[in-house]
Amino acid sequence: MNLRAPSAHALTLRHVRKDLFPWAVAFAVGIDYLDNSMFSFFTSYIAGGIDATRDELVWSAAAYATTSVLGIVQQQWLVERLGYRRYLSGCLLMFAIGSFGAAMCNSSIELAVARGFQGYFIGPMLGTCRILLQLCLTPQQRAPAIRIFLLTILGATILAPLTGGYLVADYDWRALFVGLGVLGLAFSLFAFLVTPHVGKLRPDHRTQAHMWPYIVLACGLCALQIVAQQIRFELFSTSLLLIGLTLVGLAALGWVIWHQWHHDKPLVRLNALRERSFRVGIVLYAFYYALSNVISYLIARMLEGALGYPVENMGRLVGFTSMASIAVALLYFKFARKIKSKKWLIVPGFLVAVVIGLWMDALAPDASTGWLLPPLIVRSFLLIFIALPTASVAYQVFAADEFNHGYRIKNIVKQLSYSFSTTMVIILERHRLAVHQARLSEYANLGNPVFRGAFETMTRAFSSLGYEAAKAQGLAAEQVGRLVLRQAEFMSIQDGFRVVIVIALIGAVLAAAQRQIK
Repeated sequence: MNLRAPSAHALTLRHVRKDLFPWAVAFAVGIDYLDNSMFSFFTSYIAGGIDATRDELVWSAAAYATTSVLGIVQQQWLVERLGYRRYLSGCLLMFAIGSFGAAMCNSSIELAVARGFQGYFIGPMLGTCRILLQLCLTPQQRAPAIRIFLLTILGATILAPLTGGYLVADYDWRALFVGLGVLGLAFSLFAFLVTPHVGKLRPDHRTQAHMWPYIVLACGLCALQIVAQQIRFELFSTSLLLIGLTLVGLAALGWVIWHQWHHDKPLVRLNALRERSFRVGIVLYAFYYALSNVISYLIARMLEGALGYPVENMGRLVGFTSMASIAVALLYFKFARKIKSKKWLIVPGFLVAVVIGLWMDALAPDASTGWLLPPLIVRSFLLIFIALPTASVAYQVFAADEFNHGYRIKNIVKQLSYSFSTTMVIILERHRLAVHQARLSEYANLGNPVFRGAFETMTRAFSSLGYEAAKAQGLAAEQVGRLVLRQAEFMSIQDGFRVVIVIALIGAVLAAAQRQIK
């Protein structure tokens, strides 16, 4: 009896760890999506908290994307030396430390450094967690684990605006990062306890460090990110510095790709790009991530800047409407296998993005909440209609090892799509805001009889409240300035949704034209 008790206990503990393992993986990738969604949704509040503009905060997004790519490239090298358990729990621990550091930042430079630190460790999580499911579970065990994985991603995108809105309203923007840090610590311990100790290799089987290619890759990414940020302030064609940095960045990336393609043990094996179905999937992924990121940013700006929603109301509205995605995901799990060609899901998915853009472009400046509900509800369907079917297209031909490298390539595309789409939408919004402000300011002058009548009415309204004539005119002028700014913001955001329509239509045409989508 004394000999059997410990073995029975060990067997029970092993089964508990096995049952909890999919949740550890899901929580790890969930905190990645929670972090990205919160930072994107509450950009204006974070910028205001450190006395920075949204333009300055773009450097944080650029630093995060750059270090994420570097972390993804070095992921396999680290896993071969540490094993997946130590790597996963260590990355979550370092992310938590970075989150606490971000909460203590007081300038845009400090925040960019903190976000860069976070990105190196949390950026590879999506690929790491998906590869772990592929590596540690049988096909029969993998199906329910992947459902938990995907539902956790959806849950994170729901909780980000919902809980973030309350945290910002009741405390301030720093509470967002403190909450992420606490979750990171808890998930790190959980992952260390239940993740199998797999992935560590003997020294003679490990990938080489590739120090110089890694340094060249970092320099090339930094050069291109600098160009992407500075192009907001000067014309590309007239700046020799921007042209030079672009050439240097492209040459560096080209050399790294050539080196990795021809090396026996590369950091990232690029053979997956030989498959046409994978290349099609990567292009569709790039369109999806860019669309999803831009739509989320524009909706947050529309609610906050143009329509004047308080932060907690804005978070509740977006969070509760996103819950519809859970029901659609469950329907997808049930009926997706019956759809022979995934094209019949992907093309309608892009058309849903077109409908969102058209709807938001047609909104009136004083639109009620009821008019916002349809686009906010269907926005959450893009993951199910585009991303999930695209995964079936991209990875249907790969063996386990090639799947691992292919998924890392996809994760690199995700980070770069997020970064450059954020830069693009902020450049567009900045430009169109200046154009609309100039046009509205030309209209808002006393030489315009319509404006003069409205201005005099506002002045009399302030005078009736007891203000002196000069003070009443000053208050009326301030009120006009706020109205002009809000109207210009509203129009610039609608211009952004017109760009969404164009991108979604291009994606729909590309998906419809591909014969590899099955």
